[in-house]
Amino acid sequence: MKSKIAMLALAVTTLVSCNQKVAPTQNVKVQDLYTIEVPGTFAAMQELYPNADIQYGNTFKQMYLVTTHEDKSKTANFDEYVTKSLAGYNKRPNYEIINQEDVRINGIAGKRYELQMSQDKDMMYMIQVMLDGKKANYQYITWTTGENRQAQKDNFLNTLASFKEQ
Repeated sequence: MKSKIAMLALAVTTLVSCNQKVAPTQNVKVQDLYTIEVPGTFAAMQELYPNADIQYGNTFKQMYLVTTHEDKSKTANFDEYVTKSLAGYNKRPNYEIINQEDVRINGIAGKRYELQMSQDKDMMYMIQVMLDGKKANYQYITWTTGENRQAQKDNFLNTLASFKEQ
């Protein structure tokens, strides 16, 4: 009897796990500048970030992603672009740079910042990356609630790794 119950449990588990669908990534191309693979569970959104090239999110999981670009002639150098980009958030309550490092994404040098700050009454976790491309300076911003930080960090970094300048 125990073996029949165990076999039934194994069969149900197998059927359920085989029926789970993983949404394929969406390859998004922005003009002739860059491509990025957005998680298939994200949908296009509006009004997340002013003048963003792309805006995607999953409100159920409270995960969001935006990218922007700026012509290199609008800043004196990459360091000025980084400072200008960080200034968009550093006045928020409880703003803190958790981690900062130089990165190279598919051959493009840049700076990656892990940030936390208050958004209304909630803590927000953000990864903000500025890239010094050949055609433009790029910014990748993704965020979630502070509670989702550990669960989503790898997903955010995997999406960033798909960024490719054209």
